[in-house]
Amino acid sequence: MPLTKTAALRVLVVLAALSAALNLGLLRRVLKVSQRLSSSGRHNTDYPYTPAEIPGYIPPVALTFESPDTHYSLEDDTAWASTIAPQSGFLRLGAKGDPVGTALNHQLHCVNGIRFSYVATRGGLFHTEAQKTAAFAHVNHCFDLLRQSILCKADSTLIPLGGNGTVTRRCRDWATVRKFIDENHGIWDGLPYDYTPPASTSSSANLGAIVRLPYLHLH
Repeated sequence: MPLTKTAALRVLVVLAALSAALNLGLLRRVLKVSQRLSSSGRHNTDYPYTPAEIPGYIPPVALTFESPDTHYSLEDDTAWASTIAPQSGFLRLGAKGDPVGTALNHQLHCVNGIRFSYVATRGGLFHTEAQKTAAFAHVNHCFDLLRQSILCKADSTLIPLGGNGTVTRRCRDWATVRKFIDENHGIWDGLPYDYTPPASTSSSANLGAIVRLPYLHLH
């Protein structure tokens, strides 16, 4: 039996009300997410889960690889140290400010550590065997980390043969990551990032020497 005009109108009113309620609920959810991902909210929001990556959008950028890159000479400690964010890229997330590291800065720290160990060994800067042992233990850890990180990204960029290796690649904007870390340090200013892993997970008995390795004064 077909609906009367009155009944049909009532059905339409009910459907419109349900649609409005659903849209309102969706809008409230979007606003909550927007607040969470705002400039300051991303740093101290009480997340219902532990984020796997830095919250928010990281845009793509183009980077032309230069070969050789003369800006970063092997002996320039200052230039290499500048590639790593302050506090070694550690930051705090969540309402309680739980400390976490960032893979990008861990990888850069490892590249710098390998560079330093190479320069120090070549220049005879290690005064004791203990210094060399600590440095090489760190290097072994870093080779493993970088190997796995490279495999994880599986960069499929094609590189022309016969040239100097210069090629433009599509990358994630590392400056956006650095900006987020700087903002995070401003919000959680004053809280240290002290962390000592258990002996079973440390790559050396002298962890402090490893962490400070690129900045040791050996001469």
